[in-house]
Amino acid sequence: MPALLQALAKSGDKKANLATIEHYATVAASVGSEFICFPELFMTGYNLGTTLRDLAEPMDGPSVHRLSEIARRHNVGLIVGMPERDGDSIYNSAVAVDGQGRVAGVCRKIQLFGAVEPEIFTPGQSLTIVTIGERRLGILICYDVEFPELSRALANKGAEIICAPTANMTPFFEVPKTLVRARALENGIPFVYANLCGQENDLHYTGLSGIVGFDGIDRARAGRTGETLLHASFANLGASDGDPLRSTQLNDLRLEALKVLQT
Repeated sequence: MPALLQALAKSGDKKANLATIEHYATVAASVGSEFICFPELFMTGYNLGTTLRDLAEPMDGPSVHRLSEIARRHNVGLIVGMPERDGDSIYNSAVAVDGQGRVAGVCRKIQLFGAVEPEIFTPGQSLTIVTIGERRLGILICYDVEFPELSRALANKGAEIICAPTANMTPFFEVPKTLVRARALENGIPFVYANLCGQENDLHYTGLSGIVGFDGIDRARAGRTGETLLHASFANLGASDGDPLRSTQLNDLRLEALKVLQT
């Protein structure tokens, strides 16, 4: 059972945000969730400009160590957005920790948004699939979802579900609904889309976090405002191999025809 949190991080306050992560990890574990996905840069807050460089940590730093303790204590996987430092580079990352407290992998945001993110972060260069429990989870971060090639590539690589830590802001209300539903439907793969909500400095977040089934239909959807925990059963998210509603686009795509059309 996947879960997600829609909430507003406390800007620059890792201690408070880790306390929120532990609280909701406890709740998610109590309802039988295998993992819980938190929003983009939830460890620090998103709209902090170049201060994020000072808040960034390596994957062997104290914040990831604390996440490992939380995951192990509650036997629940965590996907948490954070600024990652690797040498001289800063990445907009999401770390995945399994229920035994082991770092299962790190996703670095590929498509950096707007004018500010490229000034702070180095873009990621590879797709990320991690294993938590028996599930192969693909991870994308916010703007990555708006590029259909990335979701399709994760599906082709064997991801069973895609998780997207997000900081989607106004006026882009159709991204959580139209685009996330389309990515699920066109690839026959469920989506867990965990967004921020409320206001952080001059940004207003859209909320509308959701868990979408393989058929593009919502299984759970938050509102535009309000701290919300969502969860849904895996049995209700996926499809059997013989299901007639299983994505046909993924299997029927004629790449050779596309190459001709593009010449």
